[in-house]
Amino acid sequence: MTQHVAEPGEALKVGAENPSKVENSASPAKRPKQVGKATSDLTNLDLLRSVAVGLVFVTHMMDSMRIRGLGDLGHFGVLLFFVHTALVLMLSMDRLGLSGGRLYSVFIVRRFFRIYPLSILTVLLVVAFRVPSAPWLAEGNIGGFVWPGWSGLLSNILLTQNITQRGSVLCVLWSLPFEVQMYAFLPLLYFLVRRFHSQRVLVLIWAGGVAIAGLEYAVRSKVDADFLLLRYFPSFLAGVIAWRLMATQTRRLPAALWVLTLAALVSLYRLEDGLRVYGLNWHDVLHGALRSDHHTWLPPFVDLVRDWVFCVITGLAVPFFSNIKSVWLNTFTRRIAQYSYGVYVCHVPILWLCFNLLHIGNLVTSAILAVFLTTIVSVALYQFLENPAIQFGKHFSSRLVNGFALA
Repeated sequence: MTQHVAEPGEALKVGAENPSKVENSASPAKRPKQVGKATSDLTNLDLLRSVAVGLVFVTHMMDSMRIRGLGDLGHFGVLLFFVHTALVLMLSMDRLGLSGGRLYSVFIVRRFFRIYPLSILTVLLVVAFRVPSAPWLAEGNIGGFVWPGWSGLLSNILLTQNITQRGSVLCVLWSLPFEVQMYAFLPLLYFLVRRFHSQRVLVLIWAGGVAIAGLEYAVRSKVDADFLLLRYFPSFLAGVIAWRLMATQTRRLPAALWVLTLAALVSLYRLEDGLRVYGLNWHDVLHGALRSDHHTWLPPFVDLVRDWVFCVITGLAVPFFSNIKSVWLNTFTRRIAQYSYGVYVCHVPILWLCFNLLHIGNLVTSAILAVFLTTIVSVALYQFLENPAIQFGKHFSSRLVNGFALA
């Protein structure tokens, strides 16, 4: 599963989805009761998203430099994206103050303008400049590029690769179809959890998600696990659980432990990944060529169970920690979270430029240039494409709600 070396995630930022900044389109009289304690102080979620995009970026950077040791941590970064996305979007719906068809329509419209403008631009540019899907696996400057065909190109533009079973023109784009398809279910889960307040419902929902994802794996055992439609459904449900628990749990644990908890989860995931691939041959972890995910010591279904367990642990942990108060750390993670979607989609072509095309000859210089260019490009993408598209989506969805009201 080479895609797992080249992973995340979606890429919505806390800043754009911060529930405190979402326009409230419903009148106070019609506003449904909120379940989550949505707050503008979501510093812990900024850190979560920053860790997610950081894992993806650093893993691919190390792959480009041919430095081993991080294993599948890029994939774990994507899983954290999934948990974060579901949680933040549930908070966002809570703040919208809408219900029924109004909420569903506004939600879908805003998500469309949040995801598709940048993803479509990325696909077109990757094809136009013949950027390899995963440059660190390519031979030569453009030898790694594979023309997906017109049907494959359309699938990438529509973000349906997991349905059509077509490869992603850029390795990181594999996660976006799962996020887009999850958008159809999140409002329904929001209605369900708001209707039934018992935490037993959360257990049943997550257990149901695991059951149907496991059933699909058993029925479609001959299909590449990356194309299983429900593989990451339980991972998103972990964010729903976190949202519901935020309404009832007191944040008793110090913020410093949240940082340590994330570090522990990253370390444990790496430890399990080493066991999965190398078994007891620990000396192979830091030696040899880039490993192949298609040959693992443990059965393939362990990958799914591992992902679900780590995601639900993350979701369960989020509501129990106090918010981080460090001004410098919050400022840093807020910015990273704000530009994370751009970082996610642009860093692979930039790594290709710095490590393959320019022939700088010095890995450290190439790495510094890659960090600098990724920062500049992601900020530019947000200012000139992402944010205008977000604002247009808000404006268009507001007019849609008014149309409902007039009808």
